[in-house]
Amino acid sequence: MNTIFSTKAVRLAYGRTLMDNGSSLMTTNGHDFDEPNDGYMVGGLASETKIPLDMCDPNLFHSMWFRYLEEVQKLVKQNPKGSYCIGTWIDSGCIVFDVSERVDQANHANDLCKKRDEDAYYDSKNMKTIFTSESVPVTRNVEHEEA
Repeated sequence: MNTIFSTKAVRLAYGRTLMDNGSSLMTTNGHDFDEPNDGYMVGGLASETKIPLDMCDPNLFHSMWFRYLEEVQKLVKQNPKGSYCIGTWIDSGCIVFDVSERVDQANHANDLCKKRDEDAYYDSKNMKTIFTSESVPVTRNVEHEEA
Protein backbone atom coordinates (compact mmCIF):
# COMPACT_ATOMS: atom_id res chain seq x y z
CA MET A 1 0.00 0.00 0.00
CA ASN A 2 1.36 3.42 -0.92
CA THR A 3 1.42 6.08 1.77
CA ILE A 4 0.18 9.46 0.59
CA PHE A 5 1.01 12.74 2.34
CA SER A 6 -2.03 14.89 3.17
CA THR A 7 -1.42 17.45 0.41
CA LYS A 8 -1.66 14.72 -2.24
CA ALA A 9 -4.42 12.88 -0.37
CA VAL A 10 -6.83 15.79 -0.71
CA ARG A 11 -6.30 15.83 -4.49
CA LEU A 12 -6.95 12.08 -4.67
CA ALA A 13 -10.05 12.46 -2.50
CA TYR A 14 -11.45 15.20 -4.75
CA GLY A 15 -10.96 13.17 -7.93
CA ARG A 16 -12.37 9.97 -6.45
CA THR A 17 -15.35 11.78 -4.99
CA LEU A 18 -16.30 13.25 -8.36
CA MET A 19 -15.41 10.23 -10.48
CA ASP A 20 -16.29 7.32 -8.17
CA ASN A 21 -18.95 8.97 -5.95
CA GLY A 22 -16.78 8.67 -2.85
CA SER A 23 -13.41 8.46 -1.18
CA SER A 24 -12.02 7.16 2.12
CA LEU A 25 -8.45 7.85 3.14
CA MET A 26 -7.13 6.49 6.44
CA THR A 27 -4.41 7.76 8.76
CA THR A 28 -2.85 6.65 12.02
CA ASN A 29 -0.72 9.78 12.51
CA GLY A 30 -2.78 12.61 10.99
CA HIS A 31 -0.29 13.29 8.16
CA ASP A 32 0.21 10.17 6.02
CA PHE A 33 -2.76 8.46 4.39
CA ASP A 34 -3.55 5.07 2.88
CA GLU A 35 -6.66 3.61 1.36
CA PRO A 36 -8.27 1.28 3.91
CA ASN A 37 -8.32 -2.32 2.70
CA ASP A 38 -9.61 -4.12 5.78
CA GLY A 39 -11.70 -3.47 8.84
CA TYR A 40 -14.91 -1.51 9.21
CA MET A 41 -15.27 2.26 9.12
CA VAL A 42 -17.77 3.85 11.53
CA GLY A 43 -18.66 7.54 11.41
CA GLY A 44 -20.21 9.76 14.01
CA LEU A 45 -16.97 11.30 15.31
CA ALA A 46 -17.58 14.71 13.71
CA SER A 47 -20.62 16.44 12.30
CA GLU A 48 -21.20 15.73 8.63
CA THR A 49 -21.04 18.67 6.24
CA LYS A 50 -22.98 18.71 2.98
CA ILE A 51 -22.06 21.10 0.18
CA PRO A 52 -24.02 21.27 -3.10
CA LEU A 53 -21.98 19.89 -5.99
CA ASP A 54 -22.42 23.07 -8.03
CA MET A 55 -20.87 25.13 -5.19
CA CYS A 56 -18.03 22.78 -4.23
CA ASP A 57 -15.14 23.83 -6.45
CA PRO A 58 -11.61 22.46 -5.86
CA ASN A 59 -10.70 25.29 -3.45
CA LEU A 60 -13.77 24.78 -1.26
CA PHE A 61 -13.25 20.99 -1.28
CA HIS A 62 -9.62 21.51 -0.25
CA SER A 63 -10.62 23.84 2.61
CA MET A 64 -13.30 21.48 3.89
CA TRP A 65 -11.06 18.41 3.64
CA PHE A 66 -8.36 20.15 5.67
CA ARG A 67 -10.96 21.22 8.24
CA TYR A 68 -11.79 17.53 8.68
CA LEU A 69 -8.07 16.75 8.78
CA GLU A 70 -7.84 19.00 11.87
CA GLU A 71 -10.59 16.88 13.50
CA VAL A 72 -8.68 13.70 12.66
CA GLN A 73 -5.46 15.13 14.09
CA LYS A 74 -7.28 15.84 17.39
CA LEU A 75 -8.56 12.26 17.47
CA VAL A 76 -5.06 10.89 16.80
CA LYS A 77 -3.71 12.91 19.74
CA GLN A 78 -6.49 11.55 21.99
CA ASN A 79 -6.01 7.96 20.81
CA PRO A 80 -2.61 7.39 19.13
CA LYS A 81 -3.41 3.69 18.59
CA GLY A 82 -6.53 4.48 16.52
CA SER A 83 -7.00 4.67 12.75
CA TYR A 84 -9.28 7.31 11.28
CA CYS A 85 -10.62 8.14 7.83
CA ILE A 86 -11.70 11.29 6.14
CA GLY A 87 -14.61 10.18 4.02
CA THR A 88 -16.38 12.01 1.23
CA TRP A 89 -19.27 10.89 -0.92
CA ILE A 90 -22.05 12.22 -3.08
CA ASP A 91 -25.60 12.14 -1.73
CA SER A 92 -28.62 13.95 -3.18
CA GLY A 93 -26.53 16.35 -5.25
CA CYS A 94 -24.18 17.24 -2.38
CA ILE A 95 -20.66 16.27 -1.41
CA VAL A 96 -20.71 14.97 2.16
CA PHE A 97 -17.65 15.15 4.45
CA ASP A 98 -17.26 12.95 7.53
CA VAL A 99 -14.71 11.37 9.86
CA SER A 100 -14.82 7.67 10.64
CA GLU A 101 -12.96 5.29 12.91
CA ARG A 102 -11.58 1.90 11.85
CA VAL A 103 -12.59 -1.13 13.93
CA ASP A 104 -11.70 -4.80 13.40
CA GLN A 105 -15.04 -6.57 13.91
CA ALA A 106 -18.38 -6.12 12.12
CA ASN A 107 -20.35 -6.60 15.33
CA HIS A 108 -18.31 -3.84 17.01
CA ALA A 109 -18.97 -1.57 14.00
CA ASN A 110 -22.69 -2.35 14.21
CA ASP A 111 -22.76 -1.57 17.96
CA LEU A 112 -20.89 1.72 17.45
CA CYS A 113 -23.33 2.73 14.70
CA LYS A 114 -26.24 2.25 17.05
CA LYS A 115 -24.47 4.11 19.85
CA ARG A 116 -23.56 7.02 17.53
CA ASP A 117 -26.93 7.03 15.73
CA GLU A 118 -25.28 6.23 12.38
CA ASP A 119 -27.26 4.57 9.58
CA ALA A 120 -24.39 2.47 8.22
CA TYR A 121 -20.76 1.44 8.38
CA TYR A 122 -18.36 0.62 5.58
CA ASP A 123 -16.74 -2.79 5.06
CA SER A 124 -13.35 -1.81 3.61
CA LYS A 125 -12.29 -5.28 2.47
CA ASN A 126 -15.48 -6.04 0.56
CA MET A 127 -16.11 -2.40 -0.45
CA LYS A 128 -19.69 -2.49 0.83
CA THR A 129 -21.82 -0.10 2.82
CA ILE A 130 -23.65 -2.05 5.52
CA PHE A 131 -26.89 -0.42 6.68
CA THR A 132 -27.88 -0.96 10.30
CA SER A 133 -31.41 0.40 9.97
CA GLU A 134 -34.02 0.99 7.32
CA SER A 135 -32.27 3.85 5.58
CA VAL A 136 -32.01 4.88 1.97
CA PRO A 137 -28.64 3.92 0.43
CA VAL A 138 -26.44 6.76 -0.77
CA THR A 139 -25.17 6.64 -4.33
CA ARG A 140 -21.86 4.76 -4.30
CA ASN A 141 -20.12 2.48 -6.76
CA VAL A 142 -20.26 -0.33 -4.21
CA GLU A 143 -22.74 -2.99 -3.17
CA HIS A 144 -25.06 -2.50 -0.20
CA GLU A 145 -26.38 -5.01 2.29
CA GLU A 146 -28.23 -4.99 5.62
CA ALA A 147 -26.44 -5.90 8.87
